Amino acid sequence: MTTGSDGAANGPEGTGGQPLSGGSSGASADELRAQFHAQGRTGLVEERRRDARQARGTYAAIAGLVAVVCLGLMAVRLGQGDALGVWIATYGVGVALGGWGFVLARTGHTRWAMMVTCIGGALAAVGDSPAFR
Repeated sequence: MTTGSDGAANGPEGTGGQPLSGGSSGASADELRAQFHAQGRTGLVEERRRDARQARGTYAAIAGLVAVVCLGLMAVRLGQGDALGVWIATYGVGVALGGWGFVLARTGHTRWAMMVTCIGGALAAVGDSPAFR
């Protein structure tokens, strides 16, 4: 045990000799809750809501971009006169997954939205590979 500047013996937890539980202090749960809320963290809930809203918007924008790029690639390849094949199916699935990712992101399922969007982008990349030209 160490002695502080006021001569009170500090326990191993540095409590100044005061018990950790509510023993003799007489603080009720409501008082402790009020003290906790007075610590300056009142904006924590608003900050988390803002972060979640920003994440939903970002993932929705990425999913929409993947869907639009897949549609654009499909239009370019059809405009060049490429024969229909597996590539059109991969682009179509990429468009569908990008749209689904957009819907998932807007409803708050951001992890699923990112996973579905990444799979759609990967399928579009496979459809654009030289093996399908």
